Amino acid sequence: MNNGSADGSRVEILLVEDNPADISLIIATLKKVNLCNHIHVLREGALLPDFLFRTGAFAGQPPLPAELLILLSLSIRDVFALDVLRKIKSDERTRSLPIIILTSSQEDRGVMQSYKLGASGCIVKPIELTKFVEAVAELRLGWLLIAPEETAEK
Repeated sequence: MNNGSADGSRVEILLVEDNPADISLIIATLKKVNLCNHIHVLREGALLPDFLFRTGAFAGQPPLPAELLILLSLSIRDVFALDVLRKIKSDERTRSLPIIILTSSQEDRGVMQSYKLGASGCIVKPIELTKFVEAVAELRLGWLLIAPEETAEK
């Protein structure tokens, strides 16, 4: 397996989640099926725009990789996740980024709104390994099928 997309660029995953148990489970699931290269973890949703646009605490950091998958918890406590999703999808620089919403219930009204705002998919927590792999496959995110390299938390 390679460590990037077909064009050789580095693939990264950004997990936006504030629940330590969910963070551990998601990272373990990703590693178990070799669906990660480098994982960034943001425990505060309010930091997501700064991370993506390289402003604030992330000013001066290297540019984002050409291919980045965002796993965004719908229940992150410090911001309204749908507002963050709306901001990402309304900006030309980040509009095409695939965003998978993580939610605790399929019945969540936010799930339908997430799709309307441009989310690529939705996965119910706790993440079940087979469902996660199926969701990635359905989203045609084959470029994620790479060997794990490392994990970093911010």
